[in-house]
Amino acid sequence: MTRVSSQITVFCFFLFLAGHADAFDRAGFDELTRIMDSAKVMEVDVFAPKVWEKAVQSYQQANKSIDSEKKQKTIDKDVAKAREYVENALKASEVCRLSLQEYLEPREKARQAGGPVLVPELYQKAEDQFIKATAKVESGDVRNGLKEAEKSVRLFDVAELEAIRADILGPADRLIEKALADDAGKFALSTLDKARTAREKANAILTNNRYNRTEAIQEASRAEYQARHASNIGLSVRSLKRNDQAWEKLMLIYEIQMNRVGKVIGFDNLPFDDGPLAAADTLIHAINDLKAENERLSTEGEDLSSGVIDQLRQTLALLEVSPGENDPVTLAEVLNERVSDLLVEKNSLDKQVQTSQAQLSELSREHEEVSAELSERLEQEEKFKQAKMKLNPSEGEVLFNSSNDIVLRLGGLSFDIGKSEIKDEHVPLLEKVKEIIQMFPEARLVVEGHTDASGDASANVLLSEKRAFAVMQYLRQSLLISADRIQSIGYGADRPIASNQTTKGRAKNRRIDVIIMQ
Repeated sequence: MTRVSSQITVFCFFLFLAGHADAFDRAGFDELTRIMDSAKVMEVDVFAPKVWEKAVQSYQQANKSIDSEKKQKTIDKDVAKAREYVENALKASEVCRLSLQEYLEPREKARQAGGPVLVPELYQKAEDQFIKATAKVESGDVRNGLKEAEKSVRLFDVAELEAIRADILGPADRLIEKALADDAGKFALSTLDKARTAREKANAILTNNRYNRTEAIQEASRAEYQARHASNIGLSVRSLKRNDQAWEKLMLIYEIQMNRVGKVIGFDNLPFDDGPLAAADTLIHAINDLKAENERLSTEGEDLSSGVIDQLRQTLALLEVSPGENDPVTLAEVLNERVSDLLVEKNSLDKQVQTSQAQLSELSREHEEVSAELSERLEQEEKFKQAKMKLNPSEGEVLFNSSNDIVLRLGGLSFDIGKSEIKDEHVPLLEKVKEIIQMFPEARLVVEGHTDASGDASANVLLSEKRAFAVMQYLRQSLLISADRIQSIGYGADRPIASNQTTKGRAKNRRIDVIIMQ
């Protein structure tokens, strides 16, 4: 019995060692994964594509060895080989960057304009041409690499301009298309032409100077307004076409408004039975009569004032201050003194009234401010509660920041390692975010991207910017939000909300925050 127990104990000990050995075996591979993720963010795959491909192949081989549970020595060898390739790729990437330094700016401008998201095909065409250049430089053919890079400049320039156009003119183009679908081409052609004209002005501004965003956005906004206007007209007229009774309703609406004016000046009903011109003439004649009566009353008032003045003068001439005194100057001085005394008393009373009125106005103003603040706070709290109810804990949380802005902390919105593309599985979550944003139609929005502290800091900032930009573009395009109302920013690992020393803490720090500014 003792021997069996000893065997079981030894067996369990070896199982314990095996479990710890497995955890130890993956440590080097996990570190390699973090290094490759950081290198990918630094675009080593672009600036050293050939060496990077070898690194990827070696990485896959190491992963395969782990999955096959090969010996520690074999796994270490595969990991070391892949790591060596990654380090060589990093060095080759730096050399390539220096060689192509003067060609990097057009590419960066196209990326900042949102080319990868807004015009992916144009941007990818330019990127493919640029990778041809980096491949030649990596192979040592710097001369031909520079020629290939020169070709990519024009492609990136086109991608940048078209991305700016898509960003600024995209909403207007979609609204114009909607107006056409709403039969604005038939029933609101003049208004539709105004939308198209404003759109073309915005396009001309961008063609002349693509960085003149202010004027271009102004014209694009006019185009959006006129396009929506054309849609409404088209829909209204189309409904009239389909329903003959709608014409009668439209006429009655205008008659009701004219009758409102008529009632003010004494008409129960204007003569619409004789047509709209007769009704309009009746109003015009009545208004002219009122003007004439006003002039007559004004003249009579002037005559009345003159009579009152004469009567006052006669009264002053008959006024006696004391028996035996008939000096009108003395009487005038006594009267002036009395009038002066009355004026002083009146001014004193006026000041007291003004002071009381000012105090009452201040109290009313304070009451209105407190009431408005309370109402606004209650409304904000109600919206906050509704927003919290829309997100379940696995999707994110809704909270206030130090500025009393609402923060949608989207913990459930994740990305693949080193990637910024939005997954289809997260579209339902973003739809909930859209519903919450629509509750605050006047608020400005900021989409913040955050990462954990793993890897290179500058690479983390760039990755967080990409992810925030992708979410911002999704919200802006789907909600037709104007460009001056929403922005994105990436902070990298600069603003953690949990410890970067634990897996759970790092997971919390990798997040997207949508700030709804009150």
